[in-house]
Amino acid sequence: MSDDHRRPRVAFLGLGRMGTPMARHVLTAGHDLTVWNRSPGKTEPLAAAGASVAGSPAEAAAGRDVVVLMLADPDAVEQVLFGPDGVAAGAAPNTLVVDGSTIGPDASRRMAERLREPRLRYVDAPVYGSVGPATEGTLGVLAGGAEADVAAARPLLELWGDPKQVRHVGPTGAGSAAKLVRNLTLGLALAGIGDALRLAATLELPGDVVDELIAAGPLGAAFPGVRQILAAGPPETASFTVDMLTKDLRLCLAAEPRLPLVDAARAVGEAVHADGHGPDDTRALPLLMRDAQR
Repeated sequence: MSDDHRRPRVAFLGLGRMGTPMARHVLTAGHDLTVWNRSPGKTEPLAAAGASVAGSPAEAAAGRDVVVLMLADPDAVEQVLFGPDGVAAGAAPNTLVVDGSTIGPDASRRMAERLREPRLRYVDAPVYGSVGPATEGTLGVLAGGAEADVAAARPLLELWGDPKQVRHVGPTGAGSAAKLVRNLTLGLALAGIGDALRLAATLELPGDVVDELIAAGPLGAAFPGVRQILAAGPPETASFTVDMLTKDLRLCLAAEPRLPLVDAARAVGEAVHADGHGPDDTRALPLLMRDAQR
């Protein structure tokens, strides 16, 4: 970055459920912030708070020290970086691209390689946690990239991430790999709870007994949120959807096809999507599995 005594100028691209509160932390910390989103209406709250709004990723990246991406999938990241009006067309050499999207290690390494020609730096830094931690600035962050680049990104990462949970886990792609491993366990836990509920319903066990058994058992210990799911059901507003989890499970299988349990969980997610519940919160998954008609 050009001046150690000046806060870096930041562009934030992608203002979904997670991106908006993350970008707000950047603005609150006093950074000169430019935002862009494919649906322009989502920029309005940040514009009202003082952010500049760009008409394209290239315009957003122009004159910025750091460009942060928080996008849905590899195709979206590729288009925003390398499309006709993409970041690579507008950013100056040495600009640092921090990709908070979950796109998998192969895609992360591919993006970094393509950014070398315009001399842009790249850190993959997917986050874990939901909208609540994003709003509170307590997300976990798993960063991959060159040591100097991750060090340069860290002050920003610690705006939306708990400093104790902002980790440099290895070279480019390692952050994306670590995120997939973490979300794999979430997918298996939720699908496992769903199977347990379905079996219990088939065997006509009392619901209160089943709920207590699951909450006090191995899955309950590994996934404390199971008690809330069983007692109150999933939240009405999704913070991490079934579709997003299913996408992550597909990325796991693209990296390693020999994951039979992940493949089964992926099939469950796709079936839930086909039933119209893909936009539901992932915490609905066990209850949807329990109640599904076969």
